Amino acid sequence: MLDFSWPEIFTIVVVALVVIGPQDIPKIMHGLGRFVRRLQYVRFALSQQFDDFMKDNDLEDIRQAARLRPDHLFDEAAADEEEMTSLAPLPPEPEPQSQHEPQHERTQP
Repeated sequence: MLDFSWPEIFTIVVVALVVIGPQDIPKIMHGLGRFVRRLQYVRFALSQQFDDFMKDNDLEDIRQAARLRPDHLFDEAAADEEEMTSLAPLPPEPEPQSQHEPQHERTQP
């Protein structure tokens, strides 16, 4: 999600200390913690609503199908090719010209 390395985190902490001040940092961290907790609750509530909807509408088999292992993923290109071959047979290939037919040769005067 967010890719922060240790030097970047250290820089953010130092800038926060200088800009905000050491007295206000605990208050800000408390408010940030409450905000993160609310986001986690909203995510939990949405996932619960989704689960309830799936159970109410008997769509659990669709949900299980969506959780397949990576080696069972749907191959869209193969499915399209299979569908196209089943819809219309390929036209017959033209017969190659025979090598034994006489060819017109030019005579030089």
